[in-house]
Amino acid sequence: MKVQNLILLILTLCTSIQPIFSQEKEEKSSIKNLNFMIGMWKGEGWIQGQEGRKEFTQTESIQPKVEGKVLVIDGIGYGKGSPEDEARIVHNAFGVISFNEELQQLTMLSFATTGGKMENEMRITGEKTLEWSFKDERGGTIRFSEDFTQEGFWKEKGEYSPDGGKTWYQFFQMELKRENE
Repeated sequence: MKVQNLILLILTLCTSIQPIFSQEKEEKSSIKNLNFMIGMWKGEGWIQGQEGRKEFTQTESIQPKVEGKVLVIDGIGYGKGSPEDEARIVHNAFGVISFNEELQQLTMLSFATTGGKMENEMRITGEKTLEWSFKDERGGTIRFSEDFTQEGFWKEKGEYSPDGGKTWYQFFQMELKRENE
């Protein structure tokens, strides 16, 4: 009888502890930890492609939706230079960041004219810094690092690794400033 009670106690403890660990991970990866991203952002950047380096102007809108359970990102970038370049859209993307219950992590579902639809893990790498990455169709990895540590500024860097993360080559940089709302 005592052995049965001990087994029952152990099973009860194990099943009650699991939600605590799950809750801790969810709180650490909570969408609320990304509230510093919310707002209207404008700035400039550059991208290095096969045709060379191209500069652009960028706007990003990040808004909470569904009572703060998701962040919606809407970004558009225009070429920089001649009037023809400034009328040309060079980046058009829409994303949703949420906490994926099944995976127990933050994910970003994004749609872009250049890359179609992707779902990526979004990792909080420090206070007001994060990173997300995906496999490239050429076999390499593309990662983006975002830094919001300087109040009112968003700095982002894009890098490509052809060798599984041993070597990284920067191909993208963007610096945005929060607009007064």
